[in-house]
Amino acid sequence: MKKIVSAFVFIFMAVWGIGCNAATAQTDGKPSSSNAYDLVLLNGRVMDPETHFFGVRNVGIKDGIIKTITKDKITGKEVIDAKGLVVAPGFIDTHIHGITKLGRKLSLLDGVTTALATEFGVLDVDKFYGERKKWRGNYGATVGLDLARMKVLDGVTAQDDIDWLKATKEAAKKGASNWSTKIPSPEEEKQILALMKKGLDQGAIGVGIAVGYAPAGITAREVYEVQKLAAGYGRLTASHTRFGSGRPPQEFVLGGDEIIANAIYLGAPAIFQHFHNADWQLGAEILEKVKEQGYPIWGEIYPYAAYSTQIGSSFVSVENFKANGLDISKTVLDPSTGKFLTEEEFSKLRKEHPNHLIIVFSRKKEDIPKWVALKGVFIGSDAMPALDVEGNVLPEDAPYEKIVTHPRAAGTHARVLRVARENHIPLMQVVANMAYWPAKRLGDTGLEAMQKRGRIQEGMVADITVFDPETVADRADYGAGKNGLPSAGIPYVIVNGVVTIKDSKLVPDAYAGQPIRYPVVDK
Repeated sequence: MKKIVSAFVFIFMAVWGIGCNAATAQTDGKPSSSNAYDLVLLNGRVMDPETHFFGVRNVGIKDGIIKTITKDKITGKEVIDAKGLVVAPGFIDTHIHGITKLGRKLSLLDGVTTALATEFGVLDVDKFYGERKKWRGNYGATVGLDLARMKVLDGVTAQDDIDWLKATKEAAKKGASNWSTKIPSPEEEKQILALMKKGLDQGAIGVGIAVGYAPAGITAREVYEVQKLAAGYGRLTASHTRFGSGRPPQEFVLGGDEIIANAIYLGAPAIFQHFHNADWQLGAEILEKVKEQGYPIWGEIYPYAAYSTQIGSSFVSVENFKANGLDISKTVLDPSTGKFLTEEEFSKLRKEHPNHLIIVFSRKKEDIPKWVALKGVFIGSDAMPALDVEGNVLPEDAPYEKIVTHPRAAGTHARVLRVARENHIPLMQVVANMAYWPAKRLGDTGLEAMQKRGRIQEGMVADITVFDPETVADRADYGAGKNGLPSAGIPYVIVNGVVTIKDSKLVPDAYAGQPIRYPVVDK
């Protein structure tokens, strides 16, 4: 059986090598002197999604850059035998939350070399980058509208998602939750926009608009003005869009239309985040049409039929579930117990602990391969923070069994590869979605750090994920104690030329992460 599977995988991968040769993506290097490179990967199946090159080569890396891709024998100070493994560009996750040390460890084990906090973003951009000068993977963030609203409308400072969870409790105790419900005055709107501008001046990769969490307070005008601000810098808008239903008058795709239309009007880049909702087919068609017309607007998915959020979120009300024909007792899972909630338990928890994390099964499992098969979409895990059952941030070395979260935080990219393998979806295509397309699209906005990532080519940054196409798979699932189990079949992850995951384990002293950031605007 193993021989049959191996033969299938070889044929599956080899299809993409037809008609390609080394010259399409790189040139064969000359024989090297002893230890000419810092790191050498031997005999791997090198995959470059930009050129569709796929062939067995040796890769030589020096000073964090891919220096040669060759059939010739090369040597280096450190050598990895990658025979039978795919040597792919490091995966770029365009949608994460609360970048904790443990959360970053999980994503590295899932092959992610670059993780971007785009939906909620951060408030103080300088602080975000300053705190991560010693970090395990590449990092970047937008400046977040919801956080700016909380600062102006409630007088509560929340730097990121984890702070936001704490700050919403503080705001509620003060009797103020204006950030999600209040339409700001003209003066308040000026203050909000000033905070957003400050973040862009500090090098944020764009703006994050989680309008779905504040649909009653964020007006169409406010969304437009924030997108216009970002457009003035040539930067993207990433958005969890306005609606959370599959039925009129609040169909999810209509919220996407708002962001897409503004981006078209402004000639600006945008990401329609996790659009794989009940009306995803229409969303996919709309995104394809705008792409055909040359607009820099992209969609993003993750390969799970359930999403995760706080139980107090507006779109997870009893009324919304019933309007969409969903039975709460079969829909809402409490990851801290691994059990579904009754309607009574749901209502009580929503009232008393609105920040409690829940998992909601609202999508069709059979649609997952269809999402993975979409061309040119980003893979954004929407990874939630790695917390314990009490909602506390866990340390990097905490047991995986203590993590309470959605399994997407640990297994998104390996799951994409597994689903692709099981459903005969071209490997080159899904690797492009996880690495090349986000690098290409973000690089096209002028973000220089992304212009040399997402490819396996000479002269590119050596962000590399090495995986076994036969065995790569997610291990995290919805059961209690299993939410944060790390992925399998990804033995090596290289960040800026430094081996950060080795033999599927974190290298303790590997801190090679670099900022993904625009230049700071001098005042």
